[in-house]
Amino acid sequence: MIGFKDKTAIAVIAAFGVGLAVGNLPTALATSGKTTDLAHKTFTVSIDEVKKNFVFGDEFSGTYTKTVTMSDGTQRQIELTPMVHDGMQVIRLKDTGGLTYMSLNGTTTNRTLMIQVQDKEASRAALKGQGWK
Repeated sequence: MIGFKDKTAIAVIAAFGVGLAVGNLPTALATSGKTTDLAHKTFTVSIDEVKKNFVFGDEFSGTYTKTVTMSDGTQRQIELTPMVHDGMQVIRLKDTGGLTYMSLNGTTTNRTLMIQVQDKEASRAALKGQGWK
């Protein structure tokens, strides 16, 4: 006969196993069947050094390039390109030789430089959904 402690141990092991199984399920891909031409979407970008604001609210579509001079005198070449990478809509970020990807509404910090990008269409839709005109 199984005692209370045994039942508890079995329940804990079963819950752990279910958690592992659910955690390893593949992510479902939702698609509307439409492909968005990211080169024509409009974005807003802000680039800041922790000590200084270089760009605030510049709009761009296609590729955005900006060279900024940091407070220590070094220059950083920033290039932002909306694209599809590994099936995801992303912004490719080139930062003076470095390469990374960020979301269409994302913020990233590389050392003392912070870059923020917002998808204008998605931002407007969110504001409209909150009652803004």
